[in-house]
Amino acid sequence: MQLSLQVTGAEVVRKGLENLGAEIPKIGREQIYRTEQAIVRRMKIYPPPPAASRYVRTGALGSGWTITSKANGYTISNMTPYTKYVTGNAYGQEQAWMHQGRWNLLRDVSDEEVAKLPKEIEDNIMQVARREGL
Repeated sequence: MQLSLQVTGAEVVRKGLENLGAEIPKIGREQIYRTEQAIVRRMKIYPPPPAASRYVRTGALGSGWTITSKANGYTISNMTPYTKYVTGNAYGQEQAWMHQGRWNLLRDVSDEEVAKLPKEIEDNIMQVARREGL
């Protein structure tokens, strides 16, 4: 008795896996950048002014948000001097009492957006795998 097996299309599968492997770092970096953009979009939203407020907003805080590319990801920053008093620091602290409950904390917005990241990365990897016929 003899049993023979023949694999057809192995080269296509191998090439597809190679292509998928090359795409995964790009997918991760792109999704991280999109997440950073979502954080900045949300941080640019100003809450309504308090009742009877006569303060004229300059827009400096909203226009001060930047995303900087780094070797291992991106950094969000805002060099407006009073940023931490309005939106808190990286740890969600130092927000001034008069802004609490009105302005989003950068830390809270970041945590909410980053929590969405793994599912989006998984979805993109599956999309590339399907495109490669895997």
